[in-house]
Amino acid sequence: MHALQTEERLLTLNTSLSWDIAKHMSGRLEFGHVVVVAQQPEALLASVRKQWLKVLRQLENRRSSTLDAAKVARYSHDIARMQQADFAASSPIEDMCSNIIFATAQQLLEFAPVCATMYVAAPTDRETLHMITGWMPVGGVVVTFAK
Repeated sequence: MHALQTEERLLTLNTSLSWDIAKHMSGRLEFGHVVVVAQQPEALLASVRKQWLKVLRQLENRRSSTLDAAKVARYSHDIARMQQADFAASSPIEDMCSNIIFATAQQLLEFAPVCATMYVAAPTDRETLHMITGWMPVGGVVVTFAK
């Protein structure tokens, strides 16, 4: 892959895929659009969205328990960004406005959206991965998962 950062995340027995994606994505959303490659995009979207709301509640709890004005401002900024996130599991062609898209590798071969971060949660061969990451900007991050 061309000038992209790759990251392999290890899923343990105590870590779910959806939790790991939601937690990691909460820090990556500020860099631009996110794409999640999945075998069943709708199912993974529902699961990640649920975990996303848990991460959001954790941030809100942290914000409410601190008196440091700088931390309150940073948490408020992060919370606002997370609340504005728009999730979609439709074809990238149909829903180009969403900033978090869940799709199959086949859908992304038809139309690969420009994104700063891609999570590959489905088995994908090297050639397909190279093709679907072709429009990512230099310095983009591709995250794969191992068990």
